Amino acid sequence: MNTGQRCAAVEGITEYRLDNGLKVLLFPDGSQPKVTVNVTYFVGSRHEGYGESGMAHLLEHMLFKGTAKRAGIMQELSDHGAQFNGTTSYDRTNYFENLPSDQLDLALELEADRMRGLLLREEDRQPEMTVVRNEFERDEND
Repeated sequence: MNTGQRCAAVEGITEYRLDNGLKVLLFPDGSQPKVTVNVTYFVGSRHEGYGESGMAHLLEHMLFKGTAKRAGIMQELSDHGAQFNGTTSYDRTNYFENLPSDQLDLALELEADRMRGLLLREEDRQPEMTVVRNEFERDEND
């Protein structure tokens, strides 16, 4: 495996840039038997066109639904002791898993799989539209 080029190191955090442009930040903490995988895509609501309001947030939800390899991403993560979530903002979408350190390979494989093999099914989209709409209205009323 190509580990990429080391770009910077500050206060225990080391940044690597892989050949494909992926930026990886490593921050070891030997006091914890856990690992956090945090993936940020620099795409958010500002990239939506006219009439597409909420689509970035909807896509964030859909990435938890399933792939050709995985029927239930949330259940799989829960079964492996993970805490997980995703968020969408103006200019980015973020996914994270905090799980036992021996599950690092699972988290990395899952993130790659859902970017490559996401299933966008109408039966998943319909209920998520309602959830996203409710979250939007809740935030407006907060």
